[in-house]
Amino acid sequence: MTTLTIESNNARAISVIKELEKLDLLRIVKKQTKQQNMADLLENSINNKQAEIMHQELNQMRSEWERVF
Repeated sequence: MTTLTIESNNARAISVIKELEKLDLLRIVKKQTKQQNMADLLENSINNKQAEIMHQELNQMRSEWERVF
């Protein structure tokens, strides 16, 4: 089985593809169009206390880096 992505130029092409599906020559697979961005995936992955600790550590690392250079 080979999977193809097809972009239609007109409505007649869609009807032809649907007829091919009725003849059991192919199967239309709907692709999910909802895409999650990284912020949505990471939301609430750490609590506020952990975030504050990480923020303090990051600031400390930055200040140490600035002292070196």
